[in-house]
Amino acid sequence: MTAPRGPQPFPGQEKRLRLLAFVRQDSVVRVDKRVEDTAMVWPHLLVIEFIAAMLWSIGLFAISAAFNAPLQDHANPDCTPNPSKAPWYLLNLQELLLHMDKGLAGVVVPTIWLVFMAAIPYIDRSREGVGIWFTSRNGLRITIFAAFYATLLTFSLILVDAFLKAHGYIEFASDHFPGGKQLLPNYLIPIAVMLGLSFLLVVIVKRLYGANTREWNIAVFTGFISVYLVLTIVGTSFRGPGMDLFAPWAVPATHQCFEPRT
Repeated sequence: MTAPRGPQPFPGQEKRLRLLAFVRQDSVVRVDKRVEDTAMVWPHLLVIEFIAAMLWSIGLFAISAAFNAPLQDHANPDCTPNPSKAPWYLLNLQELLLHMDKGLAGVVVPTIWLVFMAAIPYIDRSREGVGIWFTSRNGLRITIFAAFYATLLTFSLILVDAFLKAHGYIEFASDHFPGGKQLLPNYLIPIAVMLGLSFLLVVIVKRLYGANTREWNIAVFTGFISVYLVLTIVGTSFRGPGMDLFAPWAVPATHQCFEPRT
């Protein structure tokens, strides 16, 4: 007969165990990586990143030496730019200001989009296909479709808006719409178009491609990136004096100089 090992508790002082939490089996991610499937951060990863950073820096130096920066002269009230454009990374918002109310374009729409991007991990809680580009082949097809969908519709809407404003249809509808001139063109039409086309994109990818939650999120995100790029390109290369539309090769000079009074 052998005695028990280790110190024994006195009677009435038995060891108590506490259950902290239950963990679902499907929430536990097991990573099974073999040694031959891994790479050391040093030197493999850091050397590649260092080479990429050096090549990028050398390229910037070469471009800076070959081309002069497009800097303008000092501000001159006798020679003002028309139009006065924002920096390129804000030209998309400046373009959006032409089609809706300023508060809606500059505050409400960006805020809603940022909230949606932050909520994507809570909307799509599936772990299937994590770390795979576009999740699957179906996701790649949906991405391509969403990019074409958003690009073509954004260009079309900009052209339609310019046509309607040039021929006075927006003003005519505003004058005959109960509620004032600002409600219809600045709020109702833009909100209806943005929400309607976004929901239509989700419905289309679900019907045509059988998209799941992650895939329709990919479609919406791709659509936003495409709209962002289109608005930036239009604001950069297609807007001339008075923020009117011009062909990129026919945009007039941006400065209008006035002769001093005598």
